[in-house]
Amino acid sequence: MKTSFLKSFCEYEKKGGAFPFISYKFKWIGFIIAITAVAALLSVKILEILQAEFYKQLFLHVILIGLFIVVIAKDKNEDERINKLRYRAFAFAFVLGTAMILLMPLAAMCLDALAGRLPLEWEQDQSIFFIMSSFLFYYLMYFQIFKRQL
Repeated sequence: MKTSFLKSFCEYEKKGGAFPFISYKFKWIGFIIAITAVAALLSVKILEILQAEFYKQLFLHVILIGLFIVVIAKDKNEDERINKLRYRAFAFAFVLGTAMILLMPLAAMCLDALAGRLPLEWEQDQSIFFIMSSFLFYYLMYFQIFKRQL
């Protein structure tokens, strides 16, 4: 089953098919999911809830899911130019996100060294959310910038 899906996807891509984005109506659903998760995350922070760390991680992942839905949703008037802008924004987000991944720990260590503290380890849980959210936000930012330049 898994190989047949991958095989059909590769054949689709070889024929020049673009990535299958979802309907533009899902963009609002993604925004609603992300905003609701942000509100829930704030309520976990404000209220003293048992297992707050679990809910924090859960809502951070739900925010990422909502943003991902926004990213893969088509625009209302999707055409070839918009697709090119979309792929260009993906490329810019990838490059900028990769640069952030590489430079952020280095900058943190340099700042710790200047402050005379021992360098702290880069926390994995926070960095995963930071990396994913920065990629998604960079994409959304560049896509909007490129669309306005049309």
